[in-house]
Amino acid sequence: MPRISVLLPVRDAGPYLVPALASLARQTLTDFELIAVDDGSRDGSGETLEHAARREPRLRVHHTGPRGLPAALNLALEHARAPLIARHDADDLSHRERLRLQLEFLTRHAGIAVLGSRVRLFPEREARAGMRRWAAWHNALLDHDAIAREALIDSPLAHGTALIRRTVLERAGGWRERGWAEDMDLWLRLLDGGARFAKLPLALYGWRQHAASATRRDPRYARAPMVELKREALARGILRGAGSATLVGTGASLAAWRAALDTAAPAIRMHEARRPSPAAIAGLEPPVVLAFGAAAARERWRVALDARGLTEGREFVFIA
Repeated sequence: MPRISVLLPVRDAGPYLVPALASLARQTLTDFELIAVDDGSRDGSGETLEHAARREPRLRVHHTGPRGLPAALNLALEHARAPLIARHDADDLSHRERLRLQLEFLTRHAGIAVLGSRVRLFPEREARAGMRRWAAWHNALLDHDAIAREALIDSPLAHGTALIRRTVLERAGGWRERGWAEDMDLWLRLLDGGARFAKLPLALYGWRQHAASATRRDPRYARAPMVELKREALARGILRGAGSATLVGTGASLAAWRAALDTAAPAIRMHEARRPSPAAIAGLEPPVVLAFGAAAARERWRVALDARGLTEGREFVFIA
């Protein structure tokens, strides 16, 4: 039995598929299998996979119609044999030491269920400003507490970097098709179930930036589905059973989040404040939901709310 099963969903990966496969073939850890699912490709990606499988015995290929990413991942999981499940996207690259280093870490840290790494965006000229901000934020979240407290802001662990204990993944029900980001949906459910996360402080994964990437073109990663995902997570989490909640933010975004969270709590108190002055902090009634785009603003509010004695995750949470 291999020690790691790498799941590789493929849909029209074009010229990026061969380099992605090569980056896995170069891994210094050799005891893994690669389960590729051709999810209805029409550009010859399926044939590319079959050609590669004739030369690479660790690669097994399955073909389906275009069923979508969660379905492709769950099919790959059904055919996987290893106790550890790694993710990889068909247009990205893994550092040759990635699997070895991740396996060593999980072997030493039995309490960690999900392990990622820092990411490198390439080519740099194609990385948009928003993605560069996201990567800087993502790469700063290294331990479980940091990942968990910012999990509702955006996906705190790049999907392609993940190495997951299979038992934990299957207990959570695998990936779900809900019309929103399948990775953030999974991370939130795993966190709800008590799974602990970590991230290696090394850039072991190259996330390719290009115009046809799913991040730019797939509607599941747009703002409206992301807002709905956060609303559901709040409703089953900090706002569960709450008769009311306090929403803190500024400007037009405050009103937008008020409308988005309307069904998550019966009554939403809006509190517009840019900085956590003593007067602003004193007037807040938990549970408190805060929406601030800047990391520095979140940290100012976090320190102030901690000083007041409120517990993050139970009495206050950041969603932006």
